[in-house]
Amino acid sequence: MIVEAGVEADCEKLFQQHLETDLSLSYQEFDQTMGSGFRALAQAGCERRAADLIEAYIEATGAEQSSLRWHIAQLRASHGDNAEAIRYARASLRENEDLSEHPLRWNDYVLATIAFLEKNREALIDHRERVAEGVDEHRGNAMNLRLLDAMIEHFGASYSDAMQSLANE
Repeated sequence: MIVEAGVEADCEKLFQQHLETDLSLSYQEFDQTMGSGFRALAQAGCERRAADLIEAYIEATGAEQSSLRWHIAQLRASHGDNAEAIRYARASLRENEDLSEHPLRWNDYVLATIAFLEKNREALIDHRERVAEGVDEHRGNAMNLRLLDAMIEHFGASYSDAMQSLANE
């Protein structure tokens, strides 16, 4: 990804500002509130620094929510750092996923995303099919299926390009 020097400088400035204010936010404010926490940086096009901010938040607070690691994975993938994205995606997997208790097919969604990043089309499609089986069980499966279908449609492209295709619909 090519980043202009001015944009990088703006991202660094935003990152430093958020480092001063966001490490004391609650998890809800930092991770789950639009326009707050890491999302402010991500929305400004500063994916790399948004991921850095989440890492700093985890270190400062000891937060263990898997969504934080998943968001780092997404941001690293968006910035083209697939190796780090895969590492963090794996860290977001549920150890004992019980679909009868939580019907969101999280692990298959994450494993499909990892397959996309590893350019393993067969595994991507296999995990996509498992997510599709749960569409009627949890509304999140339908949303994730849409993302996985974009990955299949744009297989071989960057994660950022695949996700951008959804915004262009």
